[in-house]
Amino acid sequence: MIKLLSQTRIFIISLILSLFSSVAIAQTIRIATGEYPPFCSSSAKHYGFVSHVISEAFAREGHQVEFDFLPWKRALYQTSNGEYDATSWWVYSDERAAKFYYSDTVVTNSVHFFYVKAHNFDFDWKTLSDLDDYRLGVTRGYFYNEEFTQYREENTDRFDVVNSDEQSLKRMLLKRIDLFPVNVVVGLELLRTKFGPNVIHQITYHPRPLSSKDGFILFPKSQANSAQLSAIFNSGLKKLKADGSYERMQENLLSGYYSN
Repeated sequence: MIKLLSQTRIFIISLILSLFSSVAIAQTIRIATGEYPPFCSSSAKHYGFVSHVISEAFAREGHQVEFDFLPWKRALYQTSNGEYDATSWWVYSDERAAKFYYSDTVVTNSVHFFYVKAHNFDFDWKTLSDLDDYRLGVTRGYFYNEEFTQYREENTDRFDVVNSDEQSLKRMLLKRIDLFPVNVVVGLELLRTKFGPNVIHQITYHPRPLSSKDGFILFPKSQANSAQLSAIFNSGLKKLKADGSYERMQENLLSGYYSN
């Protein structure tokens, strides 16, 4: 009888500790992000494709998510200081890897050259030297890849720097530039939401990507529970992909479901 009572007491204590542990991590996950429609936007359905994936992945594990939209640099800085549980979404860099745990891949960022078909109907490229006869637009603050950055530094006179992707598309239509590298989904989204149907049919993109990089959720190493939260998210993301939900979200992304 004493042994039975002792075992029962141990079981009850273990159960209580387990419940307290679950409560400790069953918090609302606060994520800092920025405006990059249709991947993340305060005015998009589910706050955009990536935000939707994040919310559903955590939901599979019993957690809710709250997003704050900030300037990108501030989102990264405040998350590194532990003001947020995570920040979404970022490609890999050694500098960020020193301060954050990276999740599994959430999205792939494929950047292609957009151009006006009537202006450059025969455009083709295989190496950066094939771009020598073209005027190129880039968005201030964007990093495309190291090779393109070096090429730009060696050919600054042929580069037009503006503050937004939309501006470059407008300048391309006005023949101020010939080519403009942008995430293919973002480019199509801008054409769909910011320009008329007649413009959409004038512009296309080259099938060869300038860069293709995976995107991740970053969890700050400054916080004790970040590794655990990253593992929880990865588990939910795997479930999302296994049951077909992630693929359906991708189809919605391409169809314009997450448009503002």
